[in-house]
Amino acid sequence: MVSAQNPQVIVHFSGHTPPFNPVPTVERMLAYVPPKYLVGLSEVVLTNSSGLSRKIRRSVTKSSKRKFKIVECRGLYRQAWQGTPAWIQIFLDNTLKGWEKGWWLKLPLLRDILLSDVLFHEVGHHIHFTARPELREKEDVADSWMRKLRRQYLRRRYDWLISLTPLLRPLGHWLADSGKAKTATGNLKSPAYGGRAFLVQSS
Repeated sequence: MVSAQNPQVIVHFSGHTPPFNPVPTVERMLAYVPPKYLVGLSEVVLTNSSGLSRKIRRSVTKSSKRKFKIVECRGLYRQAWQGTPAWIQIFLDNTLKGWEKGWWLKLPLLRDILLSDVLFHEVGHHIHFTARPELREKEDVADSWMRKLRRQYLRRRYDWLISLTPLLRPLGHWLADSGKAKTATGNLKSPAYGGRAFLVQSS
């Protein structure tokens, strides 16, 4: 059961049908995050990069001092700004890129690994900005929180994995590296590109 304190999970796909329903997975992951770290985070919007407007597709964001086109990102964290609460955007088509075909995504564990890599990274940005500030590169801080939250989540949900951790660690590193090679995550202030509306209404 998702806590009332948890962000609302919103789906908005334009011309795209995901290979599975991601909402229960994302809601479950959020339920494992300590509520104090989710205060002020209003929504997690699941969408697709291919449905973005032409203007936004040309826009860029910075990640680890590098620029990436928003259309190439797996996720974005939108900081609270001028009364608009913070929220997260996940581009599911980029997140699952390379895994859409075949039987792989029928495995709940693989779904959890792929989605948690992005979701917990963006939650890490929220924790960094609102609860646990650090004087380090913001992407490094978000990655640290991602690893911590994902480890706790996987250990509690798949307790049988503990004994297999040494064997599965190379697979986890490979999944993380392959995802970062293709896409990125970033964070922006909420009002960029007209604020929140472009997520809910694709033009």
